[in-house]
Amino acid sequence: MSPQPSYRLPQPLGDIRTYSLHFGLVEGTFIRDNLSRHIRSGASGLIKRLVYFLVLVLLLGAAYSVSQTLLGNSSVNAPNQGSKGAAPKVLVEVVKLESTASSFGAIASGWADKSAEVFAIVDEKVTQVLFKPQQKVKKGELLVQQDDREEQLALRLAEVQLKNTKSLLDRYKQAVGKGAVPQTQVDSAQADYEAAQVAVDQAKLAISNHQIRAPFAGVVGITDIDPGQRIGPGVLVTGVDSREVIYVDFEVPEALVGQLSAGKMDQIEVLASTPSVPGQEFKARVVALDSRLNAEKRSLRVRANISNPDDLLRPGMSFAVQMAVKGQMLASVPEIALQWDREGSYVWMIREGKADRENVRVADRRQGRVFLDGNIKEGESVVVEGGLRLAEGVVVEQVEDPLQ
Repeated sequence: MSPQPSYRLPQPLGDIRTYSLHFGLVEGTFIRDNLSRHIRSGASGLIKRLVYFLVLVLLLGAAYSVSQTLLGNSSVNAPNQGSKGAAPKVLVEVVKLESTASSFGAIASGWADKSAEVFAIVDEKVTQVLFKPQQKVKKGELLVQQDDREEQLALRLAEVQLKNTKSLLDRYKQAVGKGAVPQTQVDSAQADYEAAQVAVDQAKLAISNHQIRAPFAGVVGITDIDPGQRIGPGVLVTGVDSREVIYVDFEVPEALVGQLSAGKMDQIEVLASTPSVPGQEFKARVVALDSRLNAEKRSLRVRANISNPDDLLRPGMSFAVQMAVKGQMLASVPEIALQWDREGSYVWMIREGKADRENVRVADRRQGRVFLDGNIKEGESVVVEGGLRLAEGVVVEQVEDPLQ
């Protein structure tokens, strides 16, 4: 006989509740373990499916980005092949040719071509005053004579001494050839003769210092010197002005300095008027530009001259100056149309409905507009807004500036 299986039962009937509780705990543990196993298995599968989904989304996004990049490059490199997107809109303005000429007004002061104040050199009495105010004089003409009698006597004495030394030197030169006198004696006589020449020159210089003369040709002014008056160094005798040409100096603001050029002064026209000669304008010519600007005024000093053949103008007069700078006809566009890169300045032109880059040189700026030197014609369209989205050859939709 086969052995019978043995079963272990709870001991007494009083332990039935204990058995039931034990059976329930075992069963509950079994169910909980199975449920946890299924939950973990399901969660793991869900996470895997989420990971697969995310990877798929990323791959699709990358593929879309690459396709858009390729399509974008294709549309830029071959704009004529068409594009599914609309043409970019740009705001344009019609190019105008305008003159870069400008004008400026200023108040100037007049100066003589040459002007000097004449002073006495030595302390001596005046013997003659040989001019009158407003008299025209020549260069070197005697104006005032001071007492020079002592200097004249000194000159006569020096001339006598010069004559004696010259005669002695000539005799020694003849005698040295015959061996009558040594060469050292001839050399000493030569030195005495040269010293006598210097004494004569000194006497003549002393006499000239007593003669006050005009430093150049011009017109003399008023003098307070009278004959018999003793004057010395530093005493003003009179003034002399050369008035054939009058200079006017005026200040040009910094904003206009760029239009002035030392090599193109013939392009600057200046007209001057003065209340001293009402109803008449005088043509001036710019002859000099200062080398630096006035740091306080932020302006440049300009000098022009006015021909004064009729002697109507005087140094010190005030002048109203009108300066006009000749210009050239250049393309004028709004300043916002100008763009820059490493190659320099450029603008976008619209030609045959497509964007066309045009490199330019800025010749001038004025009140929000720039004057451009380049291959730009009047009547062409220049982009003033939307240029950052453009590339060479891109087809665009033009929108004209309503404020133009």
